[in-house]
Amino acid sequence: MADIFCFKTEVWVPVYTGIKVENLQEFIQALQDVPCGSLLYHLYINLFNYHNLPTDYPNSFSYWLASNGYELLAEKVSSIDPTRYYDLEVLRKDILALLSEGSEEKVKRPLQPFYFMSVYREVIDTSRCASNLEELLEGIKSLGISSLFYHLITSRIDKKSLVNDYSEWLLSQGYAKKAEAIDALDVYALNLYEVKELIIEVLSA
Repeated sequence: MADIFCFKTEVWVPVYTGIKVENLQEFIQALQDVPCGSLLYHLYINLFNYHNLPTDYPNSFSYWLASNGYELLAEKVSSIDPTRYYDLEVLRKDILALLSEGSEEKVKRPLQPFYFMSVYREVIDTSRCASNLEELLEGIKSLGISSLFYHLITSRIDKKSLVNDYSEWLLSQGYAKKAEAIDALDVYALNLYEVKELIIEVLSA
């Protein structure tokens, strides 16, 4: 049984991959080959930055597609909730499947360039731990949003786990309903400040 919950946080540093595409066929080809860090950056950066992307489209892939007149494909890519994935290769496969079944004509017309970015991540121990529910609650209250992002999203990718860190620990301590309530939160639709308040509500009840 995991008696102690140790809080971590993470820092992202964007890195250019050197891959630039200028039409849809090049985009699809590059998407097959770019490192997983590029998928992480383009599909999760808006969540990491608390939904600051100035668009109705939730990730930079769908935003680029819409900006270049591929609205149907943009809507399809937008429909994918990356927070429900823990394997980025499966996520890549599902996006490519959506792009391949698009009914729009995939001609090699020139588009606004898309620059594939990746991300250097550094996971940092905060030196704060919790041994009971009250300490978990206080830790979540006091630590920043980047810690929340790590424990809800990227730790699952790192561990290839369906369950976020909070719910995993709560389950180990016998708080199944609280674990289920946190796991059911729609992290994709809400910003992380809203998610934090809802988690605090769940743990305080």
